[in-house]
Amino acid sequence: MAKEQYHGFATMHMRMPMSSSSLPIQGHCSVDNRRVTLKFPFTGIEFDLPSVPSDQTATDFDFLIRSQKGRDMTVTISRLEDLSAYIGYGREDGDEHAVLTFVFYSPDSPLSRLPKL
Repeated sequence: MAKEQYHGFATMHMRMPMSSSSLPIQGHCSVDNRRVTLKFPFTGIEFDLPSVPSDQTATDFDFLIRSQKGRDMTVTISRLEDLSAYIGYGREDGDEHAVLTFVFYSPDSPLSRLPKL
């Protein structure tokens, strides 16, 4: 079985101390089979997907991971069929807005032609 590898980008929304504002931090995303690695300038996040992404994954799915703060984070993954890509949102318990977003795509996706930042 061939290894599934995807690359993309990620954004972490960090809350500023003593403020209701959040600061978006841009990073990189890579997926190797089920292992997701999100790298940011001062930190990184790694977790496993419930299954290997595939073209047959047509529906959204949710799963839980433990955040760095020890809180549960619900991650939702959706397939963007027309772009051969996936988008993920991470929401901590009680948070309406995503604290983490990431997009990953295969080498044959139209998104692979975007410049690497």
